[in-house]
Amino acid sequence: MASLPVSATGWTGNPKFQLSGGLLRVWRALDLLTGSVGFRFLDWDGITSVVIVGCRDRIVAVLGGIPPGAAEDKWSSVVRDAEGAIEACYAQSTFEEKEREGRRGEFASRTFGFGFGFGNGRPKPMNYKISGSGKQAVAKNKEAVDKLISNDDGIRALSGFTNDLFNCFGHKLYMEYKDAVEELVEKQPELARNFPSTVFAAATVNFGPRSFSPPHMDSDNRADGWCADTALGNFDPDKGGHLVLWDLQLVIRFPPGSSVLFPSALITHSTLPIQPHETRYAFIQYTSGGLFRWRANGFKTDADWLKKASPAEVLDREAARRRRWKTALQKFTRWNDLRFGDWKGLRRSKAGLDDCSDLLELESEEDVKRLRDR
Repeated sequence: MASLPVSATGWTGNPKFQLSGGLLRVWRALDLLTGSVGFRFLDWDGITSVVIVGCRDRIVAVLGGIPPGAAEDKWSSVVRDAEGAIEACYAQSTFEEKEREGRRGEFASRTFGFGFGFGNGRPKPMNYKISGSGKQAVAKNKEAVDKLISNDDGIRALSGFTNDLFNCFGHKLYMEYKDAVEELVEKQPELARNFPSTVFAAATVNFGPRSFSPPHMDSDNRADGWCADTALGNFDPDKGGHLVLWDLQLVIRFPPGSSVLFPSALITHSTLPIQPHETRYAFIQYTSGGLFRWRANGFKTDADWLKKASPAEVLDREAARRRRWKTALQKFTRWNDLRFGDWKGLRRSKAGLDDCSDLLELESEEDVKRLRDR
């Protein structure tokens, strides 16, 4: 993980990182990716929870499955309810032409929640992006989104399950997300959560009707943070909709109704096209890295913080920046901790193993720089 593309601040991904042109030419072809390109194929059933573990025993990603103890038919009802809510929102909304196509694919989408960046002086609700031709259309679109995020039996149930997955498989990072969101909402009451118990600040719904994406990174998200990606719709997961994690050289069967959590700011990812007559939607939850930077600055922008900072504080800040990625790596849950019941990593913390001591040999700052500069 040390070689993944992190920005200089350590808060977000590095948007300058790109795949080679040769790889970009084959991103749509399952047979080429798993054949001549040599990517491994993971034939996931979408039901069983599977963890992807790095060479240092860190859980890098989670294929969530369905809630333990839940009957498949009952969970299918949750999925159908969420799909119905998404379809209703799409039918009740209007989209400008530019909103139907972007770098992530040719489909309509809505983003809601809150974030920070793009020249804003402070965190802002993302529903300002909900547009329309005239005030009446904007109001209608906002009403449609409000109905979507109030869908208890579908969308909210999916959000609750993915938050539970985050807590179980990435507890230390989950708690940092939880604390940050609670503090931000307390400081700025206009920053409302999408769902009562979510730790994610924002969400996007890709309405499709055929949602699939070329290789990209969500570099504005928190670098070491996870996004939760839930696939929905009516498509054959053996023929399309696969999730490709390029840095891990993995092609994953990704059935409708299943969820995957992974660091989308660092790992280049894509989804394979589905068949022309099929539908595929996506429900994605995440948090901007800028929100954590704002919080670390004492709820200030970098510029405002620097205006009042002493020389010693500036030096401390630079030292923290240099440590940030190495410290972030320590927050990933270790597979063996989880395997032996210590899913919170408490024994590791009590033993003083949360520092960077295990990075001194193969993940030293010099090694990280060398790997990134390859």
